[in-house]
Amino acid sequence: DKHMDANVYVGLTDYGTTGLVNNPDATETTAANGAAGTATWATKTPEEILKDVNDALAAGWAANEYDETAIPNHILIPYEQYLYIMTTKVTELATETIYDFLMKNNAATKAGGDLFIGATRWCKGAGTGSKDRMVVYNNDRRFVKMDELVPLSRIMSAPNVANVCYDTAYMSNISEVQIFYPTSISYVD
Repeated sequence: DKHMDANVYVGLTDYGTTGLVNNPDATETTAANGAAGTATWATKTPEEILKDVNDALAAGWAANEYDETAIPNHILIPYEQYLYIMTTKVTELATETIYDFLMKNNAATKAGGDLFIGATRWCKGAGTGSKDRMVVYNNDRRFVKMDELVPLSRIMSAPNVANVCYDTAYMSNISEVQIFYPTSISYVD
């Protein structure tokens, strides 16, 4: 599972592959500073965070010439930002979290699509200058996919007398992440 995670998110350096978080063909931008003077979500208002999300979604949609099927529908962020939006209320008097606010008011949802916001450790420090990265893409096989050509299988087990154990070999055949339209994925650092 860890091998597959690394392959999907950052690729395997032994093979010179990249993943969802570090594809060189993706458009890379920097998040705008909020009223507090920083680009970090912990210092931004919910409206400023929504603007970051909507700006990224709109840029991805525009890059695909406003194709209705190409609206970005997946956002990956580091766990710190994810937990922040999941637990922080929009206002002190509100019962709604920033996450709930984003899910109701984002450009993808308003255009009739579904948006998924998820967390992954691979976004932490993945951006330029080791900044945290938000990955925005369309999770559809038309735009991005990865094949598991031969599923992971246990091939053989053999006794290991030196360590008094059995060694088991596992094998599979997987591809790297394939991004068919580089305009369908973008990064916000």
